[in-house]
Amino acid sequence: MQTLTSAPPVATRTPRVRVLPAPTYEPAGPGAMGAGAVGSGTVRAVFPRPRPGAGTSRKTLAAAVEARRFTVATSRLLFEVIDRRRGIAHLGDSVSPSIADQVAALVRHDAFRVAETTGAPGGPPARGTVLQRVHVQLCDTSAAEVFGSYLRGGRVRAFAGRVERKPCRVRGNDSRPGIGVRSGLGQVEYRWQLVALEFC
Repeated sequence: MQTLTSAPPVATRTPRVRVLPAPTYEPAGPGAMGAGAVGSGTVRAVFPRPRPGAGTSRKTLAAAVEARRFTVATSRLLFEVIDRRRGIAHLGDSVSPSIADQVAALVRHDAFRVAETTGAPGGPPARGTVLQRVHVQLCDTSAAEVFGSYLRGGRVRAFAGRVERKPCRVRGNDSRPGIGVRSGLGQVEYRWQLVALEFC
């Protein structure tokens, strides 16, 4: 009778694994702006302080606030138009002509009503399109990328677009002495306008 013997175990070498903490990407506080050692061997990134005389940050902040306010108001108006609670004319100059045509096509073909019928049968009636979140990423003081989410038929969907500050002729009053009040189209204002829009 032959007996089977197992071969002696082969010595296996486990590769050495070194676990290091992730580098710190955020400053620890107001006093931690310089480079210094953190933990074991990692180096903290240097975050330069903004100069006190930087006036562009105030303009950038004001532009970001205006762009967000415009985006929220226009998005709500846009969804009201898509739900047929308002007419397409209510969009006015807040959207570019190509976006107005795109929205008119969506309304004409009931594109958003198809999404509503895919909800759960026997559920509560849909309330229409509800804007949930809006995010604005400023490119410069006259343009911003926008994206957000909306609720339709019990499902959360996304949208993205671009807003830009465009020159717009406005009707104004000329109140110079001796001329009286007259209306003209000579004044130009820069106003935000939705120039690109995609629904997901």
